[in-house]
Amino acid sequence: MRTAAFSRCVSYTLLVTAFFIGFFNRFAPATFAAPIGETLGLGAAALGGLAAMHFWVYTLMQVPAGLIVDRFGIRGPAAIGTLLTGIGALVLGMTGSYAVALSGPCLVGLGMSLVFVAMMKNNAIWFDGRRFGVVTGVTLLIGTFGSIMSEAPARLLLALTDWRTVFVALGLGTIAMACLILLFWRPPACAEGGRRPVRGTPHRSVWRDVAGSRQLWLVLLAISGTNGTFYAFAGLWGTSLLSDGYGLSGASASWILTLAWLPYGFGSLIFGHLSDWMQARKQLIWLSSLLNAAAWFWLLLVPGGGFAGGLMCFLALGLSSGAQVVVSFAAVKESVHEDLTGSAIAFVNMGVFLATAVVQTTYGWMVALGASDLAAAYRMALWLPAGLSLAGFAAALGVRETYPARPAA
Repeated sequence: MRTAAFSRCVSYTLLVTAFFIGFFNRFAPATFAAPIGETLGLGAAALGGLAAMHFWVYTLMQVPAGLIVDRFGIRGPAAIGTLLTGIGALVLGMTGSYAVALSGPCLVGLGMSLVFVAMMKNNAIWFDGRRFGVVTGVTLLIGTFGSIMSEAPARLLLALTDWRTVFVALGLGTIAMACLILLFWRPPACAEGGRRPVRGTPHRSVWRDVAGSRQLWLVLLAISGTNGTFYAFAGLWGTSLLSDGYGLSGASASWILTLAWLPYGFGSLIFGHLSDWMQARKQLIWLSSLLNAAAWFWLLLVPGGGFAGGLMCFLALGLSSGAQVVVSFAAVKESVHEDLTGSAIAFVNMGVFLATAVVQTTYGWMVALGASDLAAAYRMALWLPAGLSLAGFAAALGVRETYPARPAA
């Protein structure tokens, strides 16, 4: 038992460290956009494409990543994914052209799709339903700290060194972490002295069981309405909305976006534990969607709140997104056979990042149409995230309760 507990701790620590690094990598290109653009001679459109590349690749790779992890296990895919993430950081840090720079976030998106599914599958096999929610909450909290580190703290690094050094050091450290995962990650059966478990093989009807599940589609729509819209603004449009749309200073807008990650991370932890303690998933999923929709419509319909109003709304968006994502992943785990956990979580997560990419692109197009009055355009385009969030709330009302686990036949 002591050996199993030690192996569980080591395995979790290795993967959650890679997860933390991945969250930093996800948002760092946007944070360092100005010096990257100056060095490579890039305009706003090119920088937007560079920041969005990760999300598009990550979205497209979610279902394949789930199938790979379910088929080949956790250690190999996690190590390869972490290695690709490190190589992507190195490529971006050493690039001399835009075409090569694009391959950096592309590799990071490819690698992190494997790391994410492996992390969630690790939690599913090492922790039972009574602790899955709180453990996943801790995982997302740690990942959130990676996002926070990529914001204001990362900007402070530019006073000490240049952006290339940051990405090269990040890449080398990530590659070292890939080696540690390959050497020291262990599954439960090996830690307990049993035989190595046969690698999971998804059921032949995986698409019928996953993509054909009404429950998973409802969860996907709910979480896309909360996390998909929040990521789109926390990762790209939030600062511009608050500064150009609501007249806040760039510094104030940046602090609001940084602070919004705190309730996201701590909300994941607190509500993951609360969901396990209440033995309930559905109520927290639809309540989170309701709070998220209310925050978007407040931003849309009640302008002029200044710093306090913007901070209140983005804190609510962060809290509702963090609270819902951990409970949603628990509901997904409890809705399918254990052999399909990786594929099911990846399928739902795909919806989140597809929504993020679509909102980022469409919101920019909507703002461009109203360029004659930029402030009004930023505010009116909020009908997009508000409408998507409301649709997510409607879907959340149809999600069935899953605790204790009652997967569909």
